Amino acid sequence: MKKSIILVLLYLLLQAIAALVISAAFGLGTASSHEVMNLEWPTIIALLVADVVMAGFLLQRGYLSEKQLWNPTSTHFLWWTVIAGISAIIVADAISSIAGFLPDWLEDSFNNIESNWLGILAIAIVGPILEEMLFRGVITTELLKAYNPKKAIIISATIFGVFHLNPAQILVAFLLGLLLGWLFYKTRSMIPGIVVHILNNSCSVFFSQAYPHAENFYDILGLTLYFIVLALAVLLLAFSIKQLNIMKR
Repeated sequence: MKKSIILVLLYLLLQAIAALVISAAFGLGTASSHEVMNLEWPTIIALLVADVVMAGFLLQRGYLSEKQLWNPTSTHFLWWTVIAGISAIIVADAISSIAGFLPDWLEDSFNNIESNWLGILAIAIVGPILEEMLFRGVITTELLKAYNPKKAIIISATIFGVFHLNPAQILVAFLLGLLLGWLFYKTRSMIPGIVVHILNNSCSVFFSQAYPHAENFYDILGLTLYFIVLALAVLLLAFSIKQLNIMKR
Protein backbone atom coordinates (compact mmCIF):
# COMPACT_ATOMS: atom_id res chain seq x y z
CA MET A 1 0.00 0.00 0.00
CA LYS A 2 2.76 2.45 0.97
CA LYS A 3 4.69 1.85 -2.25
CA SER A 4 1.51 2.33 -4.28
CA ILE A 5 0.78 5.71 -2.72
CA ILE A 6 4.41 6.83 -3.13
CA LEU A 7 4.37 5.97 -6.84
CA VAL A 8 1.10 7.86 -7.41
CA LEU A 9 2.46 10.90 -5.56
CA LEU A 10 5.65 10.68 -7.63
CA TYR A 11 3.61 10.71 -10.83
CA LEU A 12 1.60 13.73 -9.65
CA LEU A 13 4.82 15.48 -8.66
CA LEU A 14 6.30 14.81 -12.10
CA GLN A 15 3.22 16.34 -13.70
CA ALA A 16 3.52 19.44 -11.51
CA ILE A 17 7.27 19.86 -12.17
CA ALA A 18 6.83 19.30 -15.90
CA ALA A 19 4.03 21.89 -15.99
CA LEU A 20 6.22 24.47 -14.23
CA VAL A 21 9.26 23.81 -16.41
CA ILE A 22 7.36 23.78 -19.70
CA SER A 23 5.38 26.91 -18.82
CA ALA A 24 8.61 28.70 -17.92
CA ALA A 25 10.18 27.59 -21.19
CA PHE A 26 7.27 28.98 -23.20
CA GLY A 27 7.35 32.17 -21.17
CA LEU A 28 11.02 32.80 -21.97
CA GLY A 29 10.39 32.82 -25.71
CA THR A 30 9.32 35.50 -28.12
CA ALA A 31 6.06 37.39 -27.89
CA SER A 32 4.36 34.85 -30.12
CA SER A 33 5.51 31.95 -27.95
CA HIS A 34 4.39 33.89 -24.89
CA GLU A 35 0.93 34.03 -26.40
CA VAL A 36 1.04 30.28 -26.89
CA MET A 37 1.83 29.92 -23.18
CA ASN A 38 -1.72 31.05 -22.45
CA LEU A 39 -3.13 28.27 -24.61
CA GLU A 40 -3.15 24.52 -24.23
CA TRP A 41 0.31 23.57 -25.54
CA PRO A 42 2.32 23.83 -22.30
CA THR A 43 -0.19 21.62 -20.48
CA ILE A 44 -0.18 19.02 -23.24
CA ILE A 45 3.59 18.89 -23.50
CA ALA A 46 3.89 18.69 -19.71
CA LEU A 47 1.49 15.74 -19.60
CA LEU A 48 3.43 13.91 -22.30
CA VAL A 49 6.79 14.63 -20.64
CA ALA A 50 5.52 13.41 -17.26
CA ASP A 51 4.13 10.24 -18.88
CA VAL A 52 7.38 9.46 -20.69
CA VAL A 53 9.54 10.13 -17.61
CA MET A 54 7.28 8.02 -15.38
CA ALA A 55 7.24 5.16 -17.89
CA GLY A 56 11.03 5.31 -18.13
CA PHE A 57 11.32 5.24 -14.34
CA LEU A 58 9.04 2.20 -14.00
CA LEU A 59 10.91 0.33 -16.73
CA GLN A 60 14.34 1.30 -15.42
CA ARG A 61 13.47 0.14 -11.90
CA GLY A 62 12.31 -3.22 -13.25
CA TYR A 63 8.70 -2.88 -12.14
CA LEU A 64 7.45 -4.05 -15.53
CA SER A 65 10.05 -6.68 -16.38
CA GLU A 66 7.75 -9.71 -16.17
CA LYS A 67 6.90 -10.91 -19.68
CA GLN A 68 3.39 -11.89 -18.65
CA LEU A 69 2.53 -8.22 -18.10
CA TRP A 70 2.84 -7.70 -21.87
CA ASN A 71 0.99 -10.88 -22.88
CA PRO A 72 -1.57 -9.90 -25.55
CA THR A 73 -3.98 -12.71 -24.48
CA SER A 74 -6.10 -14.54 -27.03
CA THR A 75 -8.06 -12.77 -29.77
CA HIS A 76 -11.25 -14.27 -28.38
CA PHE A 77 -10.51 -12.90 -24.90
CA LEU A 78 -9.74 -9.45 -26.30
CA TRP A 79 -12.99 -9.50 -28.29
CA TRP A 80 -15.05 -10.04 -25.15
CA THR A 81 -12.88 -7.49 -23.36
CA VAL A 82 -13.87 -4.89 -25.95
CA ILE A 83 -17.57 -5.76 -25.52
CA ALA A 84 -17.23 -5.52 -21.73
CA GLY A 85 -15.38 -2.23 -22.08
CA ILE A 86 -17.95 -0.58 -24.36
CA SER A 87 -20.80 -1.82 -22.18
CA ALA A 88 -19.08 -0.54 -19.05
CA ILE A 89 -18.58 2.87 -20.65
CA ILE A 90 -22.33 3.17 -21.32
CA VAL A 91 -23.24 2.01 -17.81
CA ALA A 92 -20.66 4.33 -16.25
CA ASP A 93 -22.10 7.23 -18.25
CA ALA A 94 -25.52 6.53 -16.73
CA ILE A 95 -24.07 6.44 -13.22
CA SER A 96 -22.15 9.63 -13.94
CA SER A 97 -25.36 11.38 -15.02
CA ILE A 98 -26.98 10.42 -11.69
CA ALA A 99 -24.00 11.95 -9.91
CA GLY A 100 -24.13 15.02 -12.14
CA PHE A 101 -24.26 17.30 -9.10
CA LEU A 102 -20.54 16.67 -8.55
CA PRO A 103 -18.41 19.59 -9.79
CA ASP A 104 -16.18 19.16 -12.82
CA TRP A 105 -13.08 21.13 -11.89
CA LEU A 106 -11.16 20.16 -15.04
CA GLU A 107 -13.82 20.62 -17.73
CA ASP A 108 -12.25 23.74 -19.24
CA SER A 109 -8.76 22.23 -19.10
CA PHE A 110 -9.87 19.10 -20.93
CA ASN A 111 -11.72 21.15 -23.55
CA ASN A 112 -8.53 23.10 -24.24
CA ILE A 113 -6.32 20.01 -24.32
CA GLU A 114 -8.68 18.19 -26.70
CA SER A 115 -8.65 21.10 -29.16
CA ASN A 116 -5.67 19.76 -31.12
CA TRP A 117 -4.27 16.41 -32.25
CA LEU A 118 -1.39 16.32 -29.74
CA GLY A 119 -3.79 16.78 -26.84
CA ILE A 120 -6.05 14.04 -28.17
CA LEU A 121 -3.02 11.75 -28.45
CA ALA A 122 -2.05 12.53 -24.86
CA ILE A 123 -5.52 11.85 -23.45
CA ALA A 124 -6.69 9.00 -25.68
CA ILE A 125 -3.51 6.95 -26.16
CA VAL A 126 -0.42 7.93 -24.15
CA GLY A 127 -2.20 8.59 -20.86
CA PRO A 128 -4.11 5.28 -20.79
CA ILE A 129 -0.98 3.27 -21.58
CA LEU A 130 1.05 4.93 -18.82
CA GLU A 131 -1.79 4.71 -16.29
CA GLU A 132 -2.23 0.99 -16.96
CA MET A 133 1.51 0.47 -16.54
CA LEU A 134 1.38 2.26 -13.20
CA PHE A 135 -2.01 1.31 -11.74
CA ARG A 136 -2.35 -2.24 -12.98
CA GLY A 137 1.18 -3.31 -13.95
CA VAL A 138 2.75 -2.04 -10.72
CA ILE A 139 0.19 -1.02 -8.10
CA THR A 140 -2.33 -3.85 -8.56
CA THR A 141 0.52 -6.34 -8.83
CA GLU A 142 1.88 -5.19 -5.47
CA LEU A 143 -1.56 -5.16 -3.84
CA LEU A 144 -2.31 -8.70 -5.03
CA LYS A 145 0.81 -9.82 -3.17
CA ALA A 146 -0.41 -8.28 0.07
CA TYR A 147 -4.20 -8.79 -0.01
CA ASN A 148 -6.80 -11.19 -1.31
CA PRO A 149 -7.93 -10.46 -4.90
CA LYS A 150 -11.21 -8.75 -3.97
CA LYS A 151 -9.59 -6.37 -1.50
CA ALA A 152 -6.63 -5.69 -3.79
CA ILE A 153 -8.92 -4.78 -6.71
CA ILE A 154 -11.07 -2.48 -4.56
CA ILE A 155 -8.03 -0.70 -3.10
CA SER A 156 -6.48 -0.35 -6.54
CA ALA A 157 -9.72 1.09 -7.96
CA THR A 158 -9.99 3.51 -5.04
CA ILE A 159 -6.46 4.80 -5.58
CA PHE A 160 -7.17 5.09 -9.30
CA GLY A 161 -10.34 7.08 -8.65
CA VAL A 162 -8.79 9.46 -6.12
CA PHE A 163 -5.78 9.97 -8.41
CA HIS A 164 -7.97 11.89 -10.88
CA LEU A 165 -8.45 14.67 -8.28
CA ASN A 166 -11.71 15.75 -9.92
CA PRO A 167 -15.06 15.08 -8.17
CA ALA A 168 -16.86 14.51 -11.49
CA GLN A 169 -14.35 11.80 -12.48
CA ILE A 170 -13.63 10.01 -9.22
CA LEU A 171 -16.73 7.76 -9.13
CA VAL A 172 -16.54 6.73 -12.79
CA ALA A 173 -12.78 6.18 -12.52
CA PHE A 174 -13.34 3.98 -9.46
CA LEU A 175 -15.95 1.87 -11.28
CA LEU A 176 -13.77 1.58 -14.37
CA GLY A 177 -10.87 0.71 -12.08
CA LEU A 178 -12.83 -2.25 -10.72
CA LEU A 179 -13.19 -3.68 -14.23
CA LEU A 180 -9.58 -2.92 -15.15
CA GLY A 181 -8.32 -4.44 -11.90
CA TRP A 182 -10.42 -7.57 -12.40
CA LEU A 183 -9.16 -7.97 -15.98
CA PHE A 184 -5.61 -7.69 -14.72
CA TYR A 185 -6.22 -10.21 -11.95
CA LYS A 186 -7.75 -12.58 -14.47
CA THR A 187 -4.90 -12.36 -16.98
CA ARG A 188 -1.91 -10.78 -15.16
CA SER A 189 -1.55 -8.83 -18.40
CA MET A 190 -1.82 -5.07 -18.90
CA ILE A 191 -3.02 -5.41 -22.50
CA PRO A 192 -6.78 -5.93 -21.84
CA GLY A 193 -6.75 -2.95 -19.47
CA ILE A 194 -4.90 -0.80 -22.01
CA VAL A 195 -7.51 -1.69 -24.65
CA VAL A 196 -10.45 -0.78 -22.38
CA HIS A 197 -8.74 2.37 -21.09
CA ILE A 198 -8.01 3.61 -24.61
CA LEU A 199 -11.60 2.83 -25.61
CA ASN A 200 -12.94 4.81 -22.66
CA ASN A 201 -10.77 7.88 -23.19
CA SER A 202 -11.19 7.81 -26.98
CA CYS A 203 -14.98 7.66 -26.66
CA SER A 204 -14.88 10.57 -24.22
CA VAL A 205 -12.79 12.65 -26.63
CA PHE A 206 -14.93 11.72 -29.64
CA PHE A 207 -18.26 12.57 -28.04
CA SER A 208 -16.98 15.78 -26.48
CA GLN A 209 -15.82 16.89 -29.93
CA ALA A 210 -18.80 15.62 -31.92
CA TYR A 211 -21.45 16.67 -29.38
CA PRO A 212 -19.91 19.53 -27.35
CA HIS A 213 -23.20 20.47 -25.67
CA ALA A 214 -24.19 16.95 -24.61
CA GLU A 215 -23.68 16.03 -20.97
CA ASN A 216 -24.23 12.30 -21.49
CA PHE A 217 -25.58 9.72 -23.95
CA TYR A 218 -29.15 10.62 -23.00
CA ASP A 219 -28.71 14.04 -24.63
CA ILE A 220 -27.56 12.37 -27.84
CA LEU A 221 -29.91 9.38 -28.13
CA GLY A 222 -33.15 10.63 -26.63
CA LEU A 223 -35.25 8.97 -23.95
CA THR A 224 -36.47 5.76 -25.63
CA LEU A 225 -33.30 4.79 -27.49
CA TYR A 226 -31.16 5.70 -24.50
CA PHE A 227 -32.91 3.27 -22.17
CA ILE A 228 -32.85 0.53 -24.81
CA VAL A 229 -29.11 1.00 -25.28
CA LEU A 230 -28.54 1.16 -21.52
CA ALA A 231 -30.51 -2.04 -20.91
CA LEU A 232 -28.55 -3.83 -23.63
CA ALA A 233 -25.30 -2.51 -22.16
CA VAL A 234 -26.14 -3.87 -18.70
CA LEU A 235 -26.98 -7.29 -20.14
CA LEU A 236 -23.89 -7.36 -22.36
CA LEU A 237 -21.65 -6.28 -19.49
CA ALA A 238 -22.92 -9.07 -17.26
CA PHE A 239 -22.71 -11.66 -20.05
CA SER A 240 -19.25 -10.59 -21.23
CA ILE A 241 -17.85 -10.71 -17.70
CA LYS A 242 -19.32 -14.19 -17.32
CA GLN A 243 -17.68 -15.24 -20.58
CA LEU A 244 -14.33 -13.74 -19.59
CA ASN A 245 -14.48 -15.40 -16.20
CA ILE A 246 -14.74 -18.90 -17.66
CA MET A 247 -12.45 -18.25 -20.62
CA LYS A 248 -8.80 -19.15 -20.89
CA ARG A 249 -6.74 -16.09 -21.61
